[in-house]
Amino acid sequence: MNPGGSIKDRVARHIVRQLTAKGIPSDALLVVAGPGNLAISLAMLGRSLLCLIPERTSADRINLLKAMGVTDIVRTLDGALPGSPEHPAEIAKRIIRQHPAGAYIDEESGEWDLQACYEELAGEIFEQTGGKLDALVLGVDTGNAATHLSQVLKSKLPAVQIVGVEPSNSAINGDATRNPLAHRWLCEDIGRAYPPRALSPNAVDMWIQVSDQIAYSMARRLIRAGVFAGPSAGAAVAAAQMYARTSLQPDTRIAVILSDSARNYTTTLLSDEWMLGHDLMDTPMLDDLQRKQHEQYRAASIEDLQLPAAITVSETDSMQAAISLMSEHDFSQVPVTGPNRRLIGYLTLAAAQTLIDNGTAMPAQPVGKFMLRFDSRSTDGSGIRKYWLITPETPLSELSKFFEIHSVAFVTDPSRKFCLGIATKQDLITFLARRNTHQF
Repeated sequence: MNPGGSIKDRVARHIVRQLTAKGIPSDALLVVAGPGNLAISLAMLGRSLLCLIPERTSADRINLLKAMGVTDIVRTLDGALPGSPEHPAEIAKRIIRQHPAGAYIDEESGEWDLQACYEELAGEIFEQTGGKLDALVLGVDTGNAATHLSQVLKSKLPAVQIVGVEPSNSAINGDATRNPLAHRWLCEDIGRAYPPRALSPNAVDMWIQVSDQIAYSMARRLIRAGVFAGPSAGAAVAAAQMYARTSLQPDTRIAVILSDSARNYTTTLLSDEWMLGHDLMDTPMLDDLQRKQHEQYRAASIEDLQLPAAITVSETDSMQAAISLMSEHDFSQVPVTGPNRRLIGYLTLAAAQTLIDNGTAMPAQPVGKFMLRFDSRSTDGSGIRKYWLITPETPLSELSKFFEIHSVAFVTDPSRKFCLGIATKQDLITFLARRNTHQF
């Protein structure tokens, strides 16, 4: 198991052992370069870090590092070439000069012996495949995994093929003389704008480049299949499929290393909006999403739900009156109106009963003192809670998105003067059942 969510957990464990052997104190500053997975793994082991992370790395991974106590994070240029002032190694040298007791963790430098780390992994692969393996497919970044796994596996299985995977526009096996800024891709954890020093020239037998769209779409398919894989894992599986189409023979056995999980991609891979905005959904996935968003409801609006008229209470009504009303009509919440019957908030039965039971509220006190106001909580730091206007004309596709965040919708007129009805996800489910779609 990799508790940090990536293959770098293995690397971090071996690096920490070597730090201890070198006499480097456990509280020494470690300057770590890379997409962030190694830094996460080292942070889990309680190390003090300063991270050099490419611009390409998602904000989710940055936020996770911050939550783990890592506050010193330097963003580096995606296409920086070795020797240039912008390259992470050069930045690290300048930082280490200011912190001479620290250490620079660079998997490519050769300073850290990772042979044992990948011998262990190769042994697991050999054992779990029963010594019958025809091809190993893996994404390539620093080149360490490809080099060491190739060396160990080929010593036991001389005919095994090592298939290296890199993003389209990566230059590990391509032209590294182009403008480095031309080497642009979104898939994290694999690919380089130049051939990495740690990669042995003969380690990889075949290279396959995978586009961002194919990598991300495959990762989403893996997630639907129950494999919580990240984009680099999606690229590896897609490459394995490409390899199989051209090289698969009867009884051929292919192993694929899924080097990263989807945990660190909540705002990217796991976001339909982000995927659409970056054109990362392939045609079948895009068609499926559009069908679910639009065709599922066939242009229906909230008016088609045939909701009963809303029953409201005034902010001046007593808590006891509100509880009695909800109990009588079997409501779990009731809209609250203010002056001129304008909708200003709501009260839930569970909250009202709890407030009465624990003595926070008295039965005769007004609802307005304890209700949830639509403008009382900040959701964006501005001090004002954004109000999502829901009217009878609101499309059900939009209401469905509303229910991804909220449990209940209060339907009003366009001026938000009157509460006309209350809708829940169950109303959508009932509507779809009536249409015999059964697609919730």
